[in-house]
Amino acid sequence: MPGPPSAAGHDPPRPDPPGPGAPSGAEEAAVLREAVDRLRGEAEGLRRAMRSRGVIEQAKGMLTERLGCTPDEAFEYLARLSQDTNRKVADLAAGLVGVAAPPPGDAGEAGEAGEAGETEHARDAPAGPPLPEGEEPTSAFHDEPQPPRPRPHPPGTPGPAPAPDLAALFHLASSALASTDTPEDLARSLHEVALAPVGVIAVVLGLLEPDGALALVAGHGVPAQRLSQWRRIPPETGVPLVSAAHGGGMVWEFDPPETDAGQPVTGRIVPGRSACAVPLHHGGRIIGAMSLGWAGPAERARAATRYVNALAGPVGRHLLRVAADDGGEPALAVAGGEEWLRGVLDATFSPVLALAAVRPGGRGGPVTDLRVAYANRAAGGAGPAAQGRRLSELHPGLVATGAFARILRAALDAVPYEGPAEGFNPGTGGPERVVTIRATPFLDGLLLTWRPRSGPVERAAHLAEAQRLAGVGSFRWSTGDPGPDCSREALRLLGLGGGQPAVVPLAGLLHRVCPEDRPAAGMLVRRLLAGQHLTTLEFGVAGAHGGAPRILRVVAESLADPASGTARTVHGIVEDVTGRHHAEEQLTAVRSRLAEQRRRAAAEHRAARALRTALTAASAAAEPAAGGPESAVRPLRGAENPRSAGDLCDLLRLPGGRYLLTVGGVGRRGPAAAVRAGEVRNGLRALAHTGAGPAELLDVLNAMLCEHNGHRTVGAVCALYDPRVPGLLWSAADELPPLLLRAGTADFVPGPVGPALGARPGARYDESDLGLRPGDVLLLATLGPPERTPTASRASRLLAATPALAPHTALPAHLDRLAAHLTAGASPVDHGLLLALRVPEPPAQ
Repeated sequence: MPGPPSAAGHDPPRPDPPGPGAPSGAEEAAVLREAVDRLRGEAEGLRRAMRSRGVIEQAKGMLTERLGCTPDEAFEYLARLSQDTNRKVADLAAGLVGVAAPPPGDAGEAGEAGEAGETEHARDAPAGPPLPEGEEPTSAFHDEPQPPRPRPHPPGTPGPAPAPDLAALFHLASSALASTDTPEDLARSLHEVALAPVGVIAVVLGLLEPDGALALVAGHGVPAQRLSQWRRIPPETGVPLVSAAHGGGMVWEFDPPETDAGQPVTGRIVPGRSACAVPLHHGGRIIGAMSLGWAGPAERARAATRYVNALAGPVGRHLLRVAADDGGEPALAVAGGEEWLRGVLDATFSPVLALAAVRPGGRGGPVTDLRVAYANRAAGGAGPAAQGRRLSELHPGLVATGAFARILRAALDAVPYEGPAEGFNPGTGGPERVVTIRATPFLDGLLLTWRPRSGPVERAAHLAEAQRLAGVGSFRWSTGDPGPDCSREALRLLGLGGGQPAVVPLAGLLHRVCPEDRPAAGMLVRRLLAGQHLTTLEFGVAGAHGGAPRILRVVAESLADPASGTARTVHGIVEDVTGRHHAEEQLTAVRSRLAEQRRRAAAEHRAARALRTALTAASAAAEPAAGGPESAVRPLRGAENPRSAGDLCDLLRLPGGRYLLTVGGVGRRGPAAAVRAGEVRNGLRALAHTGAGPAELLDVLNAMLCEHNGHRTVGAVCALYDPRVPGLLWSAADELPPLLLRAGTADFVPGPVGPALGARPGARYDESDLGLRPGDVLLLATLGPPERTPTASRASRLLAATPALAPHTALPAHLDRLAAHLTAGASPVDHGLLLALRVPEPPAQ
């Protein structure tokens, strides 16, 4: 819904959206904190000014009425008078008000106090200074017997200090008391503004409780320990302060002149040579009492009797106001008083703020803020100036960063909180910084402490975390200690738990070492104590809770005493090297197995090479005699795999003049593959003598391998060359068909290629017939393991590597060039065999 129109009848202008140069959130928070600090200073100045503002305003009103001027002209008159007389404006105003309106005398609350009478107590002294005959009070403010008037002093000697204008002082004090917020502030203002000018050195304020006891609520000029000891005074004790609170009137106490005025007398709360207890009134009843102490002579104390009685009314009224639970700021209700708590907090090195919960709705209501009830000495600039102020005003940066809400939650839920806090100003005058705060619930509030994020605690935590991640612990041992001081990680590695760092006796450490390593560990200790600079040892320790033992490595050095040469301090590290030892053991075992495997592989390679050489030599020996076809055989061994494989090759002259040409390979390597290749070669030779053709040979061999060879397969191309035709009858099982080189061209002979031998039971192989011409060259080849190299890839590789063959090129030289081409390049052939045969020219007629 639209908002209400402005006074001019128009809608209020809406703020423009932030542009590119708009301040960021951090900049806005900084501006906010600066504004809060400025307002905080202004509020403090106003608080000081309010102590005397009431008297000044009363004086301005009187001058306005009497002189017929405006209030501003009246203030200018006071300012000029202040400059002319060199006195403060507040003092002039108080004097003017005091003349026109003197403090209450016989009537009102002060009168009630006067009627209550007066009692004197003496400690080793007369009952009080007697009033000489003929003397009268020196001031209208004094209605009690007064000491004699001061006699004139000889010329050249200093006279007594001028008596203060008590009427002006009363009004100035009343204004100052009205501006107080806490009982402590009230006691301080009462002492410094109202009573110090008349010689009072200490003030104590107390309130009556329902059972008649007197509870001390504040004091100034009295040691905190003294206040704590007298925090609650039972009614039957007869202490002057209790007697005054129970209607005994003003009670005086005097001590001999030699008494030390700075020390409280036994049984007395306030220090001084003279003391008085004054009942405090409000609404026609006594609500408590105050005790005052003087350091000067008794005459000066008795001279302020009526003035002190007159102050009892305003003090009682304002004491009820600042000490009320339902109107003033909260306070920490500490059993036994706050003084002992203050003493404990002041004894700590860390800064601490004792915070009281602010509950506007009364007890049980929500916590809206926290007030500083006390700040110890370590709080620095956040100490005395912070007392009585709210945490949100004292540290606005906590509000802007969200840490203030977490602190409030800790106070509301009574659950401790610890975490980082940005925008915290520790009161040292420097910039705001990031600290770690800890809020601990305490009574109806919190104890708040902080430390820098880069402090020793954080550095120790980071070091402990680094040691845990690295599996390294540290220790330090001074020779006077029973054992080394071990870090948390060192204790964990030694199987002594992972608790806080602790000193472990040397006997307990040696007991953790495995028995076989204890002599070496003892020798290490003796060397370090003897001053050896650097020592290293690896030893085993028993596993924690019966676990597996672990291996530790210690690196330690000793700092020797220059005089004796023996060790003064030993420090070092403990490292868990169990994983490294296990890895080294596994690596040693792998190396042993690898060496054994290499040895066996070398032996197999030698055996396979011997078998292959024998088979190749047998094939070469079977080459036709003079007048037969020219042939050549070349094995292929790539540089990447020098091991011999199960390749087979055969060129056999059969009865009737035909020739059996066989090339193939077993799908394995090593001696076993070479033996299997020999078995296949011999089987084909035996079957060929039966007069069977190539397809029939492969059928029989496939049936035999499927029946007795398990799942081992063999690839082969089998051909029968008849030089009389001349022609070639061939069949292939998972191998390349014959390659025909004719008239400078090379191409594979078309025909069927069946599955590998031993792969499919009952398989039938087909055969093809090829007519040949004189000078034709047939090339049968097996390249690599067929099960890993596609047929198309092998065919294209062989065609690309086969150069044009000149008519009179010798086959051995041709195969040498072809083998070099196939086993070189980016992807050399792993292994294989080449068999070439040339059709001879007809004999000349």
